[in-house]
Amino acid sequence: MKHTKKLSILVLMMLVLALTACGNSNDSAADNKATNEPAAEATNAAAEPAAAGAFTDGTYKAEYDRNDVRNWKAYVEVTVKDGKIEKAYYDYSNAAGELRTENENYIKGFSEANKMTPREAFDKLGVNLVTVQDAAKVDAVSGATHSSRNFNELAAAALEKAKAGDNTTAVIPLYDDGVYKVAAEAFDEHGWKPQVELEIKDHKIASVQFDYTNEAGKLKTEDADYKAAMESSGTYPAKYTEELEKQLVEKQQIGDVDAVSGATTSSGNFTALVEYALDDLAEVGNTEPAAIKIEE
Repeated sequence: MKHTKKLSILVLMMLVLALTACGNSNDSAADNKATNEPAAEATNAAAEPAAAGAFTDGTYKAEYDRNDVRNWKAYVEVTVKDGKIEKAYYDYSNAAGELRTENENYIKGFSEANKMTPREAFDKLGVNLVTVQDAAKVDAVSGATHSSRNFNELAAAALEKAKAGDNTTAVIPLYDDGVYKVAAEAFDEHGWKPQVELEIKDHKIASVQFDYTNEAGKLKTEDADYKAAMESSGTYPAKYTEELEKQLVEKQQIGDVDAVSGATTSSGNFTALVEYALDDLAEVGNTEPAAIKIEE
């Protein structure tokens, strides 16, 4: 009897242990499943681009608030599908509605310098954006640094609209507020160096001062002898500089500023200096004084 009782107790204990082991095995599997599923989701999320799913489907456009110094306005159109950037189109247009990528002179000059057409260069920027899904990570295309910079800024603005699902066009100021100074890097054959100081306020050309200085620091507009020598031509430094300055502030486009009769060379110098101040300084907010070579 004792042996039988002991045997029964032993069998009962073995059954309890077996049941407990089975229960622990199932609990462990459930815990692993609960643990592994979020881990897998976290891994997948990390593999996705940061911008994925952040955008509302649709087409979003961004453009600058004015034409640049060559009278072209850059714009970007970004298409979002399934929360991701599907494609991006980049180009410039002018007042006549012509596209820069279809302008024969631009195509010819760009292609000769870069061994690709401007359309190919701009499409490369669009493809890069689709790949990285982030405007800040799009690399510049060699030979199109300026256009690449514009593309990144405009694409970023369009994507901000995409985050909000806002289909209105984003209008970005082309110029940053500030005072920009540019001078020729050398004195001319008469001992004068042209210079401009241009102020952008509220993203518009608020004022501009154009003059020449000599090695002694004297201004041409204050040189009585120079004025006397020029007056017979119908103009003189203080007169033609003021006329050029006034035109620029009124018209806001250097390409619309007419040369002053009797001051053709100075008109050309004014244009070169202002173009650099706007194109290379004001567009990026660089207020460091610059010196450029002016072709005679």
